[in-house]
Parts: sequence; C-alpha cells; structure tokens
Amino acid sequence: MIEFEEKIEPDVKTNIFVILKPYKWLVFLLVIFTLAGNLANLVIPKIISVAIDSFAEGNYRLNSVLTWFLTAAFIIFFFSMLQIIVQTYVSEKVGFDLRKKLSDKISRQSYSFIKKENPSKLLTNLTSDMDSLKMFVSHGVSSIISSVFMIIGVSVFLLMINWKLALPVLLVIPVVGITFYVVLRKVRVLFLRSREIIDWLNKVINESILGAAIIRVINSQQLEYRKFLNANAEARNIGISIVTLFATLIPVITFTGNLATLIILWLGGHMVISGTFSLGDFAAFISYVSMLIFPITIIGFISNSIAQAAASFERINSVLNAKETADTGTTNKPLSGAIELKNVYVFYNASTR
Repeated sequence: MIEFEEKIEPDVKTNIFVILKPYKWLVFLLVIFTLAGNLANLVIPKIISVAIDSFAEGNYRLNSVLTWFLTAAFIIFFFSMLQIIVQTYVSEKVGFDLRKKLSDKISRQSYSFIKKENPSKLLTNLTSDMDSLKMFVSHGVSSIISSVFMIIGVSVFLLMINWKLALPVLLVIPVVGITFYVVLRKVRVLFLRSREIIDWLNKVINESILGAAIIRVINSQQLEYRKFLNANAEARNIGISIVTLFATLIPVITFTGNLATLIILWLGGHMVISGTFSLGDFAAFISYVSMLIFPITIIGFISNSIAQAAASFERINSVLNAKETADTGTTNKPLSGAIELKNVYVFYNASTR
C-alpha cells in the first residue's frame, strides 16, 4: 500500500519588488531613462517663466526660448521612447521566467498537492495572476518612479521660487497620501477575494464543459446554471466594492488640487499685484502645481494595479514556496528486466484508487 500525504506550507508574504531583483540592471536603465525624461519635463515651466519675464522687461529673444524648448521636448521624447522599450521588455521577461518557474514547480509536485491546491487556482496563477504582475512591471514600476521623482522635484522647484506660497500648497500631499493608505489597505483584501472568485468560476466552467454529457443525462442543467450564477454574482459584487473604494480617490485628488490652485490665485495674485512676485514665476508656479497633481492622480490609478499585483504575487508565492514531495526511493541503479506491480493502492480523501 502506498499512501501519499502532502503538507502545504502557509502563504509566505513577500515584497512584490523581489521579482525585479534578477533584472536589477534593466531596472536601473529604466530608472535612468525615466528620471532623465522627467528632469527635462521639470525645466519647461522654468523656460516659460524666463520667457514671460524677459518679454515684460523688453529683452525677449525668441530663438533662445525656442532652442531651449525644442531641446527639452526632444529629450523628453527620446528618453520616453527608451523607457517604453525597456519596461515592455522587462515585463515580458519577468512574465516568461516566472511562468516557467511556476510550471516547473507544479510539475514536480504530487497529485495530492494538485488536488489540494485546486487545478482551477493553479490555472488562475498561470494566467490572470501572471498578467497582473506583468501589468505591474510594465506600467507600475515606471509610474511609481516617475511620480515620486516628479513630486519631489516639483516640491523643490516650488520652494525655490517662493517658499511662503509653496508651504500651504504642499499640504495637499499628506491629505492624498493618507487617503491612498486607507483605500489600499482595504482593497488588498478584496483583490485576494476576487482571485478566489476567479478560481471558483474556472472550476465551475471546467466541470460544466468536462461533464457536459453526464449533465444532460441526469438533467442537472439548472443546478449547474445556479452554481455559475452564484459565482458570477459574487464576482460582480466584489468588483463593485473595489470600484467603489477607488471612486473615493478621484474626488479627494480633485478637491485638493482645486484647493491648491485657489491658494495660488489668492496669495500669488496678491503678491503679483504688490510687486513681490513676478508674472513669470506666477505662471511657472501654476504649471508646477498642475505637474504636482498629475503624478498624484497617476498614483491613484496605478494603485489599482499595485494592489492587484500584490495579491496575485502572494498567491503565486504560496505555490513557489510550497514543500516539494520528498523522494523515498533507495535504488540508484538503472532497473532492468520485467517490472510487475501487485496489490498497490493509493488513498485520496479516504477513497481508494
């Protein structure tokens, strides 16, 4: 009698950025290209500021302004193109290697592990979960780097132009940050649940297709239909809950952005009228605030991908860190001659096969 017993290790929570460690040089290039493009983008409002002030003073030079502007535009285009190429290559490379690693891990496991983990869940790991990780690598990483750099860079430029006006404007960042923290903390649980619902849907659909003949014979179409309807309704409810949470981010970002603009128009306008603030710096300040709100909005949208990828990576990581079936054989020499098996039994869930 041969009895298989499988103990599956509990889920191992790992930082999602661990998947980028083998590709650190590609990620380094991605960071360089992203920062170079964003640095050139930060210079444009300053060019506009100099152009406005020089025009007001009567020494405006169109050729000089165009040269600086076109140079910055070319740098943004060039490094943005390189950034897209690198991030696409990295995402496909990560997806290919991780999918191969996961399939190799599954192929070395016992039948009892497959049954216990559920084939539908493993299928979701190889498809939907993997796509979430690829989306995170292709868009999330560069967006995070770009947004953080832009927030820091814009804050520095605002403080350099006028620190008295910059301080009340920069108060929008903690407000939005706290909102992100609250939403992401709640939505991560929902994303984990949504993946379980997808596992359930895959299982129901797989059973309906494979057992189509027997379902017709025993006339259980309504039962299978209700099973699918319940799984589908649960997936809809989870999706609505996730969308509802993320829907709270946009009004908060819009309100804080409009509040920052109102502060600039009120205080900055008063400074321009009193002669303590140039019109060019005022225009640059407005542009920088718009650039400050944009990366915060991008983080709001990309947080969806980050939370989804984190939930998917936790599920994949639980399979990758599962204990493998130990080899119990003692014979190292090649077998020869006739092989015959007698009275061999395998027990799964108290049933004999």
